[in-house]
Amino acid sequence: MSAFDQSESFSLLEKLLLVHFLGLLLGSSWLFGGNIWWMREILAWWASGGLVLSLLAFAQPGDHGREARRKAWWLLPWLLVIVQITVSAFNPSFQAMIAEGERVLVHRGAARPAWPSTIDPRTTLHELWLYAGVYLSAFNLLLIPRRRRLLRGLFTVGAVNCLLLAIFGTMQKLLGAGFYFGAIESPNARYFGTFIYNNHWGAFMILWLAAGGGLLYYHGRRHHGRDLWHSPFTGAVIGLLLIAASGPMSASRAATAMAAGVVAILIWQGMLTIIAARRESRRSVVLPLATLLAVVATAGGSIGWLTQRAMAERYTETRAALLDEQSIFAGRLELYRDTWELAMRKPVFGWGFESYGAAFQLIRPRPLAAHRQYESSYTEAHSDWLQCVAELGLVGTGLVMLMGLVPLLSLIRAKPAGSLPRYCLLGCLVVSAYAWVEFPFANAAVLIAFWFLLFGAVRYVQLQPAPSPRETS
Repeated sequence: MSAFDQSESFSLLEKLLLVHFLGLLLGSSWLFGGNIWWMREILAWWASGGLVLSLLAFAQPGDHGREARRKAWWLLPWLLVIVQITVSAFNPSFQAMIAEGERVLVHRGAARPAWPSTIDPRTTLHELWLYAGVYLSAFNLLLIPRRRRLLRGLFTVGAVNCLLLAIFGTMQKLLGAGFYFGAIESPNARYFGTFIYNNHWGAFMILWLAAGGGLLYYHGRRHHGRDLWHSPFTGAVIGLLLIAASGPMSASRAATAMAAGVVAILIWQGMLTIIAARRESRRSVVLPLATLLAVVATAGGSIGWLTQRAMAERYTETRAALLDEQSIFAGRLELYRDTWELAMRKPVFGWGFESYGAAFQLIRPRPLAAHRQYESSYTEAHSDWLQCVAELGLVGTGLVMLMGLVPLLSLIRAKPAGSLPRYCLLGCLVVSAYAWVEFPFANAAVLIAFWFLLFGAVRYVQLQPAPSPRETS
């Protein structure tokens, strides 16, 4: 047992961190995925408490305070992003005018063309408030936890919360009950559970599916009872399968593919673990491997049967799109090309944070043709990375990347990690790759889960003792 995992109670600061995390996680995930204006406002206020926790962490006495203060420079990229966006708010490049009774933004050019600028300063600063607060709140995971037990508890709460949301959404779909079981009308027909957009649910689900897989292997390696199948391990497997099944149930192609990939990695590690354990004891691997594959086949068949209606509808739409010369796929390529053209008009600092929708009118000044499948105009680039370049330029995009990479670089000389942090980082990697073709980070719940899992995994490795044979899975 690690010295970090003694049964002593958590400190007051750790308890405050737990309450703060639960408020962000539950509020964002159960109320419209955090993507309705009033919920984003509440989340921004709540996330502001992260600054108080950071200051308390830096002010801790003794070794804990010194360790936290040594990490303060990791916040430099975050601070520079804040500076760039704040400066841009004082250098607007568009002017508001009234045309035919409506407020419109007209491109006039910034007073200081070489400086960062933005289109709507109020919107820019408001969104900066939320994004900066969420980042700092998650960064506190690098400063406050003193034992891995707290981090495992946070990961477990997140995974269980995702399971409950998956069940909630699955029941909605099976019963055809509508958004929030018919209590509210969704602004988007492709919703799932409490999430307005099914692809946002897919990104959220993948993050916690991966974290749940890491927890599964962590506890599975430490089980000492009769056998795994007569332990909580069985319930955990069923829970992960229900989370994974929500991908095809949501009728999201991307969520289905990502869930299949993560589950395949989990199964592969399970097979390797079985083979290593059986060879060590000089026993045959045939029966346990056959049992595992039978369970996988049964689970896959059950998920396929459960989601056949949703996937059949999606297959029909996808096939029609592939046959259509003006399909969504061709439209996406055109959108990415035009977004890159927009970005290269202001490649250094971009058009301003949360300015994409207005700036894109310079490329496409008229509504899109009627054959477009989803939008009559674009407010998102359907690629977070391309949109980041368009809004923040190459300078801002580089700083955003450093916001995640700087803490990760601390792991270069770290001790070998177990399955839990590796799977948390796997989920973050998958969603980061997904952000090239979608906009998951526009969703508050996804943003919160991503930063918490990334920094939670880094801190978990930092607190990890010398590896034992049981912990090198």
